[in-house]
Amino acid sequence: MPPNKPGPKARRPANAGRLRARADGIEASRREEVALASRRLRIGLQMVVLAVIGLLAFILVFPTLRLYMSQQVQEEQLRAQVAAATKANEELEAQLKRWDDPAYVKAQARQRLSYAMPGDRTFRVSDPENAPVPSASQAPAPGPPTHLSGPDAAELPDPWYAKLWQSVVTAGNVTP
Repeated sequence: MPPNKPGPKARRPANAGRLRARADGIEASRREEVALASRRLRIGLQMVVLAVIGLLAFILVFPTLRLYMSQQVQEEQLRAQVAAATKANEELEAQLKRWDDPAYVKAQARQRLSYAMPGDRTFRVSDPENAPVPSASQAPAPGPPTHLSGPDAAELPDPWYAKLWQSVVTAGNVTP
């Protein structure tokens, strides 16, 4: 190379150092932007992965949790049924023990079966609002009535044994 020809350094402008520093600064800021974008992408990707893992955990745990909660409700219902059955059992046992008392048995026989002790007089009113008040002329004769006549006889149906005997008599009078 001849000495009067400028070399590669001679061709550079005087502000080349500043341009290089500026280019380095721009390149550094671009690198920072790329690094920032890369960090944002990583954070976004991490959030997506975390959301997917959370969703999978929910999908796996939810049916088990729902089954557990339904079994808890069912257990509470069964406990309530057991408590009710225990209470009913205690009441029935108390009622059974009452039947060991002879006075209770007598009271139940009088009430339910209309039994009376010897010497007791019993009365039965079928409808207290419509029961006729007997007068002195309508006083019943002592002893059970053998037959009824008048308007009261037509209102009363035949007793069951009379109907049974009538069916026996009718069955025996069959003509060929």
